[in-house]
Amino acid sequence: MASLAEREGYDVGLHLLDRQVVGADDRLVGKVDDVELVLDDDGALVPTALLVGLPALLPRFGRRLGGGLARAHRLVREAAADQELPLVVDFDLVEDVSSEVRLSEPAPGLLHRMAHERAADPRRCRVGDLLGLPVRCAALPRRSKVLDLRMTGAPGRPGEHRVVAFLVGPGRPGALFGYDRSSEPGPAAVAAVIHWLHRHARVVELGDGVVIDHEAGEVRIVAGTSLSPLRG
Repeated sequence: MASLAEREGYDVGLHLLDRQVVGADDRLVGKVDDVELVLDDDGALVPTALLVGLPALLPRFGRRLGGGLARAHRLVREAAADQELPLVVDFDLVEDVSSEVRLSEPAPGLLHRMAHERAADPRRCRVGDLLGLPVRCAALPRRSKVLDLRMTGAPGRPGEHRVVAFLVGPGRPGALFGYDRSSEPGPAAVAAVIHWLHRHARVVELGDGVVIDHEAGEVRIVAGTSLSPLRG
């Protein structure tokens, strides 16, 4: 698979989530269980951290199942209340993304526990909070969802990474398997089937026409907002 340095952009669910995180000393740091985003002053969603551990992974299973698993985890870990929050790796340390996420510094000391104040910051959310959110748009099928988040950025240039678009359409997050992107190799027959199954999926650039309503638990796309076919 091409590295992040060889791409104009990359998709969080496909290229980041569930990949191993390796330090500059080739030691395993952990696994990307989620990615923290912060709403910048200009309205952009900016990745700030890789999140590691069950407190980051379990909520991705959905509100009902994920919530129940997270509550069970908190009960089991009652003696260590601070461990209800995930471990954090600063996103600025990401040097490259290929079959693994490689960091610019050695592994020891890179992980730290998320502070409660940070977790409660209303400007912050997680990729897992957005994946699967219902999408309300007259130009899309009724059961459309957020399938993935597209980011731009280059390794070694902190602060340049931005979420620039959502991949939206019917189905579920993770079901695209990368075959919708022309740059992802794979069996032609499988790619054709995936293309047909997700023929209604589209890319919508973030902006005034896209409203993320966390309270309502949905994304609304204003009529007339440009929706592009999926491309690599």
